Amino acid sequence: MNGFKRSAFFGIALAIACGPALAGKGDLMFKVPKSAPLMQGRALDLRFADFAQGIWVRELQDCPAPRIDRSPPGSTLAIYRGLLETPGRICQVYGAEKSGKMTQRAAINCLLTDGGEAIELVTVQPRGAEGLIVQEGEKPPVHFRFCEKIVPILQSSNSN
Repeated sequence: MNGFKRSAFFGIALAIACGPALAGKGDLMFKVPKSAPLMQGRALDLRFADFAQGIWVRELQDCPAPRIDRSPPGSTLAIYRGLLETPGRICQVYGAEKSGKMTQRAAINCLLTDGGEAIELVTVQPRGAEGLIVQEGEKPPVHFRFCEKIVPILQSSNSN
């Protein structure tokens, strides 16, 4: 190689080695952490505690709720096994404290109706015989009242 070709070769090699790093497709993929930091070191479950199961409303006159997704924001909440649904989102538990306590924290992965995703920490706690306190992340706790039990589809179809 003559001097010009050699210096051009080394210049291109140096530019490639020191050039900007380009992200490939999928490099910025959203990943759900295996455990929220507040949940680490605890015995975990993949469902909400039995005391939280059901459809809950802020105001009893809103019961029965027409459909969760058609209720006004913040008015209705449905919890069934490992799912939590509110107007505007549906969430799945990916780590919850075992349900032997009166307060349960759960890390949830939510799909928003606008197509977005969110990862949150929710705390549920019974209040009296027919109440539930729900705190999402750092937001203030909200008091819900029991509206109705969620009947599994297989049970409801067998009862007809």
